[in-house]
Amino acid sequence: MSRENSALIALEELKNLEAQRVQQVADDVLQEEESRQAAAAEEERARREEEERVQAAEQAQAQAEQEETDRKEREERIRVAEAEARSRTEQEARLREEQMRLDAQVKMAERKKTPYWLYATAGVLTLGLFVGGYALWQNKIENERIAAQNVEQDEQLKIEKEARAVAEAETAALKKEQEELNKRAEELEKKLESATTEAERQAILDEQKKLKQDQDSLDTKKKTGGKKGGKTKKKTGNNSPVTSRKDDDKIKLGGGNGDPLSL
Repeated sequence: MSRENSALIALEELKNLEAQRVQQVADDVLQEEESRQAAAAEEERARREEEERVQAAEQAQAQAEQEETDRKEREERIRVAEAEARSRTEQEARLREEQMRLDAQVKMAERKKTPYWLYATAGVLTLGLFVGGYALWQNKIENERIAAQNVEQDEQLKIEKEARAVAEAETAALKKEQEELNKRAEELEKKLESATTEAERQAILDEQKKLKQDQDSLDTKKKTGGKKGGKTKKKTGNNSPVTSRKDDDKIKLGGGNGDPLSL
């Protein structure tokens, strides 16, 4: 009887050892699979982060290049306006000097009874002086318009930067929320696999259903939020960029509709 009991006990121990070995093998396989999935998820996350980093760097470079282009265009417009202003100032100074010289000649001609053509020349130069003054006044208005346009463009660039910052913050928040939902989904999958009772499985399924609704809501946020981050359209109004004057772009006397200098 004792031999049979000993044999049964030994057989039971062997069964237990075999069951433990099988369970250990299953646990090792499960652990290896979980490690593989975790490594794959980490590799995917690193890949996405690298793509986002490269995209952010490209966007930052494009933005810096656009700002540099805008700055150079503003400086060029200001340089052209300043050159035109200097040219008109020099022209007015020459006209004043010539007017003073001719005035002196006219006075001398009056004393010497010189021909009247000097008076006509003086009149023409006076008219030229008036034209130069008018051109200088027009240039002053143009410079003021350029300054106002530059201020408006600077404000527009500031608005665009703020809009981009808001869009980037929204994108980062949506990304963080997506990662949290993905992590929660993985946890629920693991819990579902290890669930032992029907009630526990049903509770996990309910959580997965609610999680699915949250993911759908997040997808909707992404679609609607993507429209807010676009570029702000620049306002141009009636102010057009200043273009360089060509050689033939000069003030003409006569033929102008409503021109106070028309003869």
